[in-house]
Amino acid sequence: MKQRSLRRRIAITFLGLALFAGIFGGFLAVLFAYTTEDHIFGRLLDLEVERLRGGVPGQPLPEPVLPFATYYRDGELPSVLSAPLELEPERREIFVDDGRHYHLRSVHPGGSDTLWVVLQVEDYLAVRPALSGIMVVLALSVLAIILVAAAAGLYLAHRVTRPLRSLTEEVTSVKPHALPTDWSARYPADEVGQLADTLRDAFRRIEDFVEREQRFTQDASHELRTPLAVIESSVELLSGEPDRQQAAALVDRIGSAALSMHLSVDVLLALAREDDPARCKERVAVLPVVERIVVNHAALLEGKPVELKVALDPHWRITGDPAALQVLVANLISNAFRYTRRGEIRIEREGDDLLVIDSGDGIDEKLRPDVTSPSVKGSASLGLGLGLSIVDRLCQRYGWRFTLDSSHRGTTARLSLG
Repeated sequence: MKQRSLRRRIAITFLGLALFAGIFGGFLAVLFAYTTEDHIFGRLLDLEVERLRGGVPGQPLPEPVLPFATYYRDGELPSVLSAPLELEPERREIFVDDGRHYHLRSVHPGGSDTLWVVLQVEDYLAVRPALSGIMVVLALSVLAIILVAAAAGLYLAHRVTRPLRSLTEEVTSVKPHALPTDWSARYPADEVGQLADTLRDAFRRIEDFVEREQRFTQDASHELRTPLAVIESSVELLSGEPDRQQAAALVDRIGSAALSMHLSVDVLLALAREDDPARCKERVAVLPVVERIVVNHAALLEGKPVELKVALDPHWRITGDPAALQVLVANLISNAFRYTRRGEIRIEREGDDLLVIDSGDGIDEKLRPDVTSPSVKGSASLGLGLGLSIVDRLCQRYGWRFTLDSSHRGTTARLSLG
């Protein structure tokens, strides 16, 4: 699309308005001069009319006050005046081709015949003789106004569009990984400032979107790793032609892992959306979710002297999203299974809280304040450090609460689901 300079358009508009104002003002000035002159002659006619009305009926007409005034009876008007009046009886100003100029008015003193007061004013005109000079002065004035307006228009256009040009340059130079967030403080509180605020908000949304996309990729690799490992190991065992009972168990493990993957993808997509999801009102039984997770992650306890205790009320149900609950609990249980080398792991209920308690080495004291931040992990971790970050974000999204109490004697993860 062909670019059109806003600065040039503002300057041209300013110049056009100045030209119109100058010409229109000059026209009004000439009109005012003519009107003023006619008003003066009108006042002189008023004086002569009063003089004429003061005469005695039947007597000769009195002498006019003004040397260029003449009184006429109705039938005595010169032909240069009577001829135009026959065509236009209401006419009160008459121009003659030889330069003579008359102002006249009719008078009816005491019911007698019509009398006329005539002013021959060509020698007393002020505007017409000076009209050419007035037009030159007006033309020069309009030209001066145009030059001043052009200079002022260019200056104002440059000044007004400078913040917009600056904003355009900044937008053009924006890098995908360095989106600006502090524009509004550098621009005036006008339409340009509003545009800067709007762009700031838009860039923040873009930044949030990019961050969610990156987190989705990381979260997906984290959450799908275990179900895929279960499926791969089960398929490998199935390829060894196990007996019917073992094959059925392996198929169940594959189905459970596939369901976990499906739920994880649903939750990760919900986290990647910009808008908050509607609160799910579904009643979810907690024990089946925990049992499915324990089965899927059982391989993490193989060969370890660890006792697992699950003490949950089979009738315990919560209101929430089953997929979100699946991902939350899976992260807590998998961490407990992975980092507990000996002792016991307890999964139990306390009021509306789900507790996962292990006897592992606990979380490094230096990491505890930031343990829910992305990519924060201990030296023994083989993962991406995203599990607890996902738990924290899901709790914020669905209105649950998550706390960790860790020491060298073990860790207690508390998930408040009430």
